[in-house]
Amino acid sequence: MDKVKLKALIVDDSEFSRQFTGVIINKIFAIDEAEDGLVAVEKHQQSVKLGTPYDIIFMDVIMPQMDGKKAVRQIREYEASIGRGNIPIIMISASEEIDDIENLVNGLLRKPASRPSLNELLQSVFEGTVCLL
Repeated sequence: MDKVKLKALIVDDSEFSRQFTGVIINKIFAIDEAEDGLVAVEKHQQSVKLGTPYDIIFMDVIMPQMDGKKAVRQIREYEASIGRGNIPIIMISASEEIDDIENLVNGLLRKPASRPSLNELLQSVFEGTVCLL
C-alpha cells in the first residue's frame, strides 16, 4: 500500500525553479504550483476552504504580480482571520533578505536549493518525520 503524500505548493515565477524543487521533493510531496504570490494566496485559501490544505509552501521572494513577502503576509492574515494555525512556509531566494518577514516563515533556503539543505530544513519543520535522503 502506498504511503499518502504530503501536499506542497511551490511558488516561483521560474518554471525551471518550480520543476527543480519539485524533483527534489516529489517522493514525499504531492506538488501543486503557482507562478506568483497572487496565485499562491488564492490557491492556499481555496485549499483551506475545500478542507484539503497544503502541508507546506515553498515561496520565492521576487515575483511579478505579488512578491513572496506580500504573499506570506496575506497568507498569515488569512490564517489569523479564520483562526487557523500557520502552514509552514519556506522562503527560497537567490539573493533577497527576508528580515522583515522572518518571524512569519519557517526558514530560508538559498537558490539553488540542494537536497541536503532542504532535507535539513524539512527535518526541523516536520520534527524529523520527513526525510528526502
